[in-house]
Amino acid sequence: MDISAVLLAIVVFLAATAACVILFQRLGFGSILGFIVAGVLIGPHTRGPVPVHAVDELQSIAELGVVLFMFSVGLEMRPEKVWQMRRLIFGLGSAQMLLTAAVLAAYMILVLQAPWESATILGLAFAMSSTAIVMGTLGERGELATEHGRTTFAVLMAQDMWIVPIMALVPILAHTTSEGAPTPLWQTLAIVVGVIAGILVIGRWLLPAALGYCASRRQMDAFGLVLFLAVLFAAWAVEQVGISMTLGAFLLGMLLSASDLRYQIEATVAPFKQSLMGLFFIAVGMSIDVGALLVDWDTLLIQVPILLVLKLAVLTGLALAFGIGRSAAIRTGFYLSQVGEFAFVLLGAATVAGLLGGDGHTLAMLVVAVSMIATPLMVKAGAALAGRLGSAPVPATAPTKSEPSADLKRHVVIVGYDEVGQLMDLILERANIPHVAVERDIGVVQKAKRAGREVYFGDLYSVSTQEAAKLAKAAAVFVTSRDSEAAKALALTLHRLYPQLDVYVRVRTIADQDALVAKGIKHAGTGYIESTLARGGMLLKDLGVSEADVGELLSTLRRDDYALIRAAYTEDARA
Repeated sequence: MDISAVLLAIVVFLAATAACVILFQRLGFGSILGFIVAGVLIGPHTRGPVPVHAVDELQSIAELGVVLFMFSVGLEMRPEKVWQMRRLIFGLGSAQMLLTAAVLAAYMILVLQAPWESATILGLAFAMSSTAIVMGTLGERGELATEHGRTTFAVLMAQDMWIVPIMALVPILAHTTSEGAPTPLWQTLAIVVGVIAGILVIGRWLLPAALGYCASRRQMDAFGLVLFLAVLFAAWAVEQVGISMTLGAFLLGMLLSASDLRYQIEATVAPFKQSLMGLFFIAVGMSIDVGALLVDWDTLLIQVPILLVLKLAVLTGLALAFGIGRSAAIRTGFYLSQVGEFAFVLLGAATVAGLLGGDGHTLAMLVVAVSMIATPLMVKAGAALAGRLGSAPVPATAPTKSEPSADLKRHVVIVGYDEVGQLMDLILERANIPHVAVERDIGVVQKAKRAGREVYFGDLYSVSTQEAAKLAKAAAVFVTSRDSEAAKALALTLHRLYPQLDVYVRVRTIADQDALVAKGIKHAGTGYIESTLARGGMLLKDLGVSEADVGELLSTLRRDDYALIRAAYTEDARA
């Protein structure tokens, strides 16, 4: 292998991706479309640096990004929230699958003259939407917690549950049978229940205990390894019994949603999730055959809009029928109008079974890919239409006590929950000032939780913890660390990332204080000076000095930002 050729391919790969993502974000279409277009440009069908045989391998690896993403979504969904959505998941979601598939199949039979077997499979394939693209777009636009975000999520969950029966339908429609004796239905159900029960045991007891052990000993490398082992095992286990990997990952995440370790878990997963999700969308772009696209452009120009409109109409109508608000129903329809990545798998199985010919398979794959590319445009159109009707996105539910309120603003974030942090917590509580506390020691967090205090486990260097603490909306941060160097580093980082924040930090010396003030942190202070002055005043009183004289002396030493003390330090330094 020529290493220089490999390095050149990587450079081209990264350069094209970065350019496309930046361009499409600047144009207002979001990063997802940029990743897909980058995949088209660097993929094998445009003589890019990636060979044809590598596309399937890349897509297999990239699917882990979708798994990690759905695990993160599970962390946001406590079991009681999902139970509250059961009507949407099993009612709206199932109705959407059946009615959309029926409408699309009828269109293909009556208008396109397709055989009913092929039309049925294509209808079911096209009825599903892209979990990766839709959830990624919702997250990028900050709409996961809105009414249409929750509704969209419920429909996607229902679609994933339909994967097993749809795949089982392929050989039936093709009038073929699998080799060997078929597995009895009761045995299949027993295996599925057993796998889900195993994930419940892991997510409810084994994994929290293992992660808590690693966190209590600050073994964060082991923390990450144990976490990824559990997520990948859950995804693999459910995939072995024919269930979508994303459902297994989501279930495990949901079981950890109430854990004190939640924000550290998010911080551990985030960089891998984002990178692999980007790779997934690139792989989607690579799968698009530009040559075939140019040959069939006229057919695609007609059939893709028809597909999008039919799905949009069915979804919006059903959402309205299930009591979803008009704005949310419209946005849900536009969000879910594309075809999902599962269609690639189903179309491949249908082709092998003889339900689709080679040309039909190629055209259907192009319809799927083009509908995916259209998603950012559809989302923008849906938002514009809903906005014209005078409706803004509505939050779906109130936040639970397991996480800071979504409405939290102009609050104080306490970093560290030692004695100083606890005292500041009490001061702010008595003053009725909204605040949250973040602590890196899981033992301290659990002890505080038992005492009824709102303290969260996490590291403010991580983006997910910063977002959870709502730093962008906060008024101030109070850093309590006794490690002066660590406190200074964190204070400078937060000041750079969130310049609107007032950062209060405790440092060791006046020199440290002056250095931070010079860099824009106005509320740096030395804790030992005030504590020494207080104890010194008590000593003087015990030695017979009058209270008035002690007060005057302390006021003199405090005057002009400890000017006399600074002068004494300067003289000592010169000596």
